[in-house]
Amino acid sequence: MGKTKKSKASIYDIAQAVGVSPAAVSYVINGKDKVSEKTKAKILSAMAEMGYVVNQTAVSLSRGKSSLVGVCFPLNSSSLVFSDNPFYSEFLANFEKEISKNGYDTIIGYLQTPQDFERWIVSRGLDGLVLFGLYSPEIFKIILAHKVPFILTDFYDPEFKASSIRIDDEKGGYLAGKHLIELGHKNIAFIGGPVEASKVDSKRLEGLNAALKEVGLSCALHLEAPTTFDGGYNAATVLKEHPEITAVFCGSDIVAIGLMRHAQELQVSIPDDLSVIGFDDLQACTYVYPALTTIRQNIPLKGQLAADNLLKAMKGEINPDPQTLTPTLVVRNSTSKPRF
Repeated sequence: MGKTKKSKASIYDIAQAVGVSPAAVSYVINGKDKVSEKTKAKILSAMAEMGYVVNQTAVSLSRGKSSLVGVCFPLNSSSLVFSDNPFYSEFLANFEKEISKNGYDTIIGYLQTPQDFERWIVSRGLDGLVLFGLYSPEIFKIILAHKVPFILTDFYDPEFKASSIRIDDEKGGYLAGKHLIELGHKNIAFIGGPVEASKVDSKRLEGLNAALKEVGLSCALHLEAPTTFDGGYNAATVLKEHPEITAVFCGSDIVAIGLMRHAQELQVSIPDDLSVIGFDDLQACTYVYPALTTIRQNIPLKGQLAADNLLKAMKGEINPDPQTLTPTLVVRNSTSKPRF
């Protein structure tokens, strides 16, 4: 277009270069369909050539929206999202990739008092919200009062109608149990979070019990442990006191990885002395030794679908029926037939 590229071009520069009014440029920036596609293409081309950078704060103010969506985790510190469970970071990476395509930025929240939670969503002016796990009724009252579109992830409550995404946790537990049974294990333990507080762990244990019941067995040992690497690491001490246990199903990969680490320090060979199977299929599963057999929930797809469903919710499209993903068994080297 013959105009020298500027580092701080204005909408007036863009308008002059294209031969349109500044209002037309503003319409394009703010996503308003008030100019033709041909003119829009010329404006966007000029913006790229002249190095125009959109001021997102100004755009948000003009739209009356923040262009921010929040993802709230059931943790008491935002730092735990990345340090305690890689599942969350893998989910976030795929969620953010999808949501950013639509002009939104993601901010992270965590389990707080209802008062702090309300300050968080109000001060940030959130356009949408993703909630993981269980929250008190007060939290939902706040969300509804402020009319923030939201979806639920890994949420079990048939009385609460909202768009939600989860894995078929019970089937995942069943697949884990069937795998260990088919290998010949009879004394199988389960390690997971408190089933009274975690519907996810409760469903996974139910699936395991269903598989065991089919062959006349029952869970030989149920250990409650925090869903952390340390939770699994500490559980290994208890398992050492139960040599009759030949296999263990862990409610998450990080518990399984922590367990394997300490078990091997205690001279318990995996899988020769103890078969271990996890749940999630984190990237780390292929790098630990031995590589971890696990139940795969498609984390990238889960993150993508969460973004898609939130975008729909922000348009007023609510599906009250949960979107349930199907888990699959991934067999690696941490499970084998029992020695005897």
